[in-house]
Amino acid sequence: MVEFGEQLRRAREAKGMTQQSLAEQLYVTRQSVSRWECGDRYPDLLTTTKLAQILEVSLDDLLSGKEMEKVVERNPVVENKVANNIMTALYAIVLFSMIIPILNGILTYQAVVDTNMPGYDSYVIIQASVVILELFCFTYGLINAIKGTLSPKRMGAVIGAYFAANCITGAESLIRAFPPETVTWSLNNGQISKLICVFVILIVPGIAGATGTFFFFIRNKNRIIWPVLITVASIAGIIINITGKLTILTNYSDGFTMNQTLSLVLGIAIYGLIIYQTFTLMIKRKKAKETASK
Repeated sequence: MVEFGEQLRRAREAKGMTQQSLAEQLYVTRQSVSRWECGDRYPDLLTTTKLAQILEVSLDDLLSGKEMEKVVERNPVVENKVANNIMTALYAIVLFSMIIPILNGILTYQAVVDTNMPGYDSYVIIQASVVILELFCFTYGLINAIKGTLSPKRMGAVIGAYFAANCITGAESLIRAFPPETVTWSLNNGQISKLICVFVILIVPGIAGATGTFFFFIRNKNRIIWPVLITVASIAGIIINITGKLTILTNYSDGFTMNQTLSLVLGIAIYGLIIYQTFTLMIKRKKAKETASK
């Protein structure tokens, strides 16, 4: 079977067009056309449709069913320039907002250790794990968003790392709220019921989100359950963010600090972005499947 790049080259030459003239009609660079013909990249589905129209060939002449899937899987999930710019800016802001807390933690670590605060070393290890995951998540996402290479698998790595970080944070909060040595393991004990409820609220959404992300973004499994899990986990994350900050506002009359306000806004924005990315990929895969079946 002839690959897409070779089919494109043949159709272009049969039409008597150069890479430059074709690129001009598509409003892309000549290098983009060259990469398509070399098989390094695939154009998005809309551009592929325009290619077929310009070269006066059918979409089937350019792409097989499997290659139609490659168009989606090898290209960025978010191809809209405005949406990609917003996503890039959000990743950059989140990374910047992490700098001060990290520096503050480093500077105050020894001072807190000197006070012999119980369990502080364990707390530091957990928080360091979260920070490392989030740094990877947003740095990797930012770099690929800037380069325009945030494909489904790469985006899955970003989202999965974020949900994993939330799982660790939830586990740490659970342990602090219910230290193992203080829990009475009895079926009739109301403490166990509370522990289970807190576990469901703080940890289950992260597990569900990470699981859905793995199968939907990384493994390319398109059963509706996976995007639903991601969406539900994201909505739960938004609710937890809001209720957590409202609890702070209720308990402390001073109101939100600037850092808490920024944390709330960014948290909601990130989960909103995850929902947008999920639905964007779901729609693109559906369109690719429909186009391939025609």
